[in-house]
Amino acid sequence: MLKKISFFAFIAMFTFLLIPQNDAVAQGRNVEEVEITVLGNCGMCKDRIERAALTVRGVRSATWNQQEQKLTLAFRTDRTDLETIERAIAKAGHDTENFITDEETHANLHHCCIYERDPELLKNNKLHNEE
Repeated sequence: MLKKISFFAFIAMFTFLLIPQNDAVAQGRNVEEVEITVLGNCGMCKDRIERAALTVRGVRSATWNQQEQKLTLAFRTDRTDLETIERAIAKAGHDTENFITDEETHANLHHCCIYERDPELLKNNKLHNEE
């Protein structure tokens, strides 16, 4: 009985020692924080933009500021990259710094979410599904 208790105490102690190391790796050197431009209009846009970013594996946080048209991201660089996140947001209906949504998706947004598109972005950026 004493051997079983000692064994479980050892396992528990070992487990507690590993948790801080894994957490430090997850929150430390592999996390990049960036701010990018994402176009939108309202609270529904905010929800859609943030939700689209958070669907990408490795994204830790996503907060869109409507007035500044800026999305602040924190993501694990060992799990994803900025291009993948921007493509997901554009696929959901919102133009970003480097990728644009398609006309049909933009047109099918809720009427309050149909934002004025930037001609420069339309001219210079790729569609979210282009290679």
